[in-house]
Amino acid sequence: MRSPILLLCSAVLLSTSVAFAFSDASQTVSENQITLKQIVEKVSNENYLVLENALRTYQSKEAIHSARANLLPSLNVWRVISVVFEPTSMVGMIEDVAPFLVPGNWLRLKEQKLLHQAEMQAYRALWANEVMTAKALFVNSNSDLNLLRHVGEIRKEMEDLLLIVRTREMMGVSKPGLSRDLEIRILALKEDERALKVLVDQELDSLSYILGIQGNVSVTLEPLQFPDFEKLEPLSYEDFEFRALDNAPEVKQFDYILAAADYVKKEVYWSVLGTSTASRGVSGGVFDDIPIQSGLGFGAGPAIEIIKAKKESLKLQKRGVVETLKRQLQNVVRNYNLDLENYSSMKRRVQLSLESLEFLKSRIRLGEDIDILELIEASRNHMQAETAFAGVKARFLTQIDRLERLLFASDYEGNPPVIEHGEAAATTGRN
Repeated sequence: MRSPILLLCSAVLLSTSVAFAFSDASQTVSENQITLKQIVEKVSNENYLVLENALRTYQSKEAIHSARANLLPSLNVWRVISVVFEPTSMVGMIEDVAPFLVPGNWLRLKEQKLLHQAEMQAYRALWANEVMTAKALFVNSNSDLNLLRHVGEIRKEMEDLLLIVRTREMMGVSKPGLSRDLEIRILALKEDERALKVLVDQELDSLSYILGIQGNVSVTLEPLQFPDFEKLEPLSYEDFEFRALDNAPEVKQFDYILAAADYVKKEVYWSVLGTSTASRGVSGGVFDDIPIQSGLGFGAGPAIEIIKAKKESLKLQKRGVVETLKRQLQNVVRNYNLDLENYSSMKRRVQLSLESLEFLKSRIRLGEDIDILELIEASRNHMQAETAFAGVKARFLTQIDRLERLLFASDYEGNPPVIEHGEAAATTGRN
């Protein structure tokens, strides 16, 4: 026989292992309900791309502080020693003892300020795109979830009717083979359910990633709240064009870069008094291919021509961005008005297809002998009508949000969060 102490130890170990197992299970399976109002906050604070670009803007801001510091005198020991052996090198000490006398340093500081503003505009555009994508995923996932539930309800009703039809076949009341045709429709609905389930899972995975939610957290969605579509009015493109272009950070980004190009041009002119060794910051790569010669030389002319060509290239890119924004706004207005025009007919189509389906189902329940293929066709028509109607309601919400994104209104009116001094290390440790 085993001793009581051994049995007691075994019981303690078993209970401990079970407790740890339940503890691990509770840690690996958790749930997080998401509401549409939480999207902006979660994208701003948890989205990986947003946090990465917040760090980029932090670096560009710190580069300005570095450029200011470069205007202060510094001690170059090797330069001092070289003066002992070569007195003519005293001229080069100006860059160390009085760097503020080198015009290139001041120009480089102004370039960094403008390029930092360009980086901030790019950051705001990226943040807005991530918010818009997250909202679209939220709406589409919610719409597909509702459609999945509806398909399941129709499939269950069909299964109930299948029992009735089989009973009538066994009694010899109905023609043989009707249950087979109905079962084929039920199997097709099950396939649609499985495909929709996979689609919803993929959408929820994408949504949880863009919101910075860990993979072991199950996401549930708050039901959608739809506006009163009957009271909505058509949109006019002319009402929004100026505001969309005036608020677009994509356009403002090019304005800041073009302004910085003028200071790069001045930097070439003043390079005769020395060049700046300060970095232009994380956004300065656009001008890295421009050669700036220190002192007197024949390279200034070609460098000026390169800058002129660079500015023309930037202006062309800006015009391309403007035209892209115009077409995006046009597409939003067209699709919105199209869905608004089709809304009433789609709603009526759902109502009529449902009445037709319910009429056939009631005839089966009353014992009438109907054409099962007619029932299957009515079920398919109702499913297509429900799918189209759910799609148009979801598109309304996404088109309204896209319009707000282009105008930078509502949730897009503010600015994304910025990292202040001392917060960079803490930000990189999130999640």
